[in-house]
Amino acid sequence: MELELILLAILSLLSHANGAEYELVVVDEDIFSSCPDARPGTLDIHGLLDMSEFSTSMDSDGVTVSGNTTMVWDIQLEDRVTLSINLLYLDRGTWKPTIFSLFSKDFCKDMYEKNQIWYKVWTQYISNDIKDKCLNSPGTKIILETYLVRLTTTIAGPIREGHYKANIVFRAFDSYGAERPTRICYEILGDFFKVRNE
Repeated sequence: MELELILLAILSLLSHANGAEYELVVVDEDIFSSCPDARPGTLDIHGLLDMSEFSTSMDSDGVTVSGNTTMVWDIQLEDRVTLSINLLYLDRGTWKPTIFSLFSKDFCKDMYEKNQIWYKVWTQYISNDIKDKCLNSPGTKIILETYLVRLTTTIAGPIREGHYKANIVFRAFDSYGAERPTRICYEILGDFFKVRNE
């Protein structure tokens, strides 16, 4: 999945109309990390997408995303793809779950709906129409416009500043509801801190 989808989906989970402004800063230059202790058959970001033509750059304004990715996950066009994102907090050397999570039962069905967070921060910037491909067609290119992603949000109520990670999992299910033998799991690490009070 693209950087802007995951990071702003995480921030969206925390968003409310009023409150303090927070920023999430990615701490790993490579952005995507493999999931620790993943079960056999689990692939990382490179099992989902060929990232050789994709680039991100960070500066004081945020993250600029550009380039293309190519689908490589070996699933079928008719498969249903689910997406789950869980946010964990590093507390005294141990990753602990938080109450913040996101789940899509049918990501392909929802990927171009304008009220969904991934449309606002990712799919609206795809310049070629992949509606009939989703993530299910190996060899299909996803061509992105170059754009700036701002990793800030306003949160009502207290939240702990510190080190967080998002655990991202894609699963594919055939037409009988059986899960495909491979799943995608990767993580993004970042620091979450307050930049402005309400």
